[in-house]
Amino acid sequence: MRYERVMNANQRVELLDRVDAIGALLEAQGPIGESLGRLSTETVEAIRAAGLLALKVPASMGGFEAEPALQYEVFERVAYYDAAAAWCLFIYADTAGMLGARLAEPGLAEVFRDGVVPVCCGGGGLKPGSLAAVDGGVMLSGAWRYGSGIAAAQWVMVSGYLPGADGARGQVLSAVVPRDALTVAEDWNVHGMRATGSNDFSAVDVFVPHERTFSPLTAPLRGGRQYRTGVAGYLSYTIPAVCGSVTRRALEEVMASAGDTARGYSKPTPLAQRGAFQRFCGEADVRLRAARALMLADGEELMEQVDTPGVDLRAREARTRAAAALATRVAADVLHELTGFAGGGPLRCGAYLERARRDVTMAASHVLIDQAAHDNHGQFLLGLAGADPLG
Repeated sequence: MRYERVMNANQRVELLDRVDAIGALLEAQGPIGESLGRLSTETVEAIRAAGLLALKVPASMGGFEAEPALQYEVFERVAYYDAAAAWCLFIYADTAGMLGARLAEPGLAEVFRDGVVPVCCGGGGLKPGSLAAVDGGVMLSGAWRYGSGIAAAQWVMVSGYLPGADGARGQVLSAVVPRDALTVAEDWNVHGMRATGSNDFSAVDVFVPHERTFSPLTAPLRGGRQYRTGVAGYLSYTIPAVCGSVTRRALEEVMASAGDTARGYSKPTPLAQRGAFQRFCGEADVRLRAARALMLADGEELMEQVDTPGVDLRAREARTRAAAALATRVAADVLHELTGFAGGGPLRCGAYLERARRDVTMAASHVLIDQAAHDNHGQFLLGLAGADPLG
């Protein structure tokens, strides 16, 4: 179906309503995705039909062009129903937005055929492949990791280096290839986030025409200010949204049963009556609220500063990445502490808390929000040479 942009002042309400309309389906399909090792076809189709693939697509193409704070709320709401669906959605939305902003018109017409936003995923940013210039385009070879959502993708965006002088690496290009041109491994056998289907994949001498390549270092061809940040500014609001939402729901579920859950040996006491749990709940609520408020405020501030003269955007992005790392760690820590109060019952296989613990543990290991994020932010604060938001 062709996606039509919602042209009204209530974009946030419209988007969240779209998520809620498919929420029951996402939740019901979650265990099925776990068993499949990928999102179910029903989940992907629901996301597509709801128009959520266009979340970050430029407005000039009919997309929502949602900026960070709104993105955060949408990913957060999807994750409340199903963490893996939210994870794959942000991969799809990030990639579609990037291609919509940067592909030249001929490539854009091919990928977004008839104005329809396709299911696109990306990967391999940390390990680019190799490119060889040929007539009309490039030949792509390489092996990449973590192709989240790749089973449903029509197109995959990867990066590769052209050869430089004396065998050195030359220019880096992003290349968009059909999923069917890639070899996808079935190696996503993991502790958590099983339904994301984040399998490794590879290519051997795949031809990519020039119109489906672009330099990620050049200015976007269309769209507003969110496309003028670097990688950290564009991607950092996703993982904390997912982890914070999953932890919030887990906390709510344990609190809802706390009056009927007794712990103790000789004198079992309802969990809700234990002072230690009362204090934990109060503190956990505030910690999660603070982490969420940090990300929403950071997103709004980053957008205000993108085009502000004198702002060091790389330093500003390092701060965004560090904020995302902190917010994710808060969620993971709260969830860890929560399991200590909940006892063994809620951790039985198939229970919400059991899956939440696995999913957040896995998500929080992502390199984008690891401890290096704080190192990089500190390097900018100290004015050290060579500071890099993705160092």
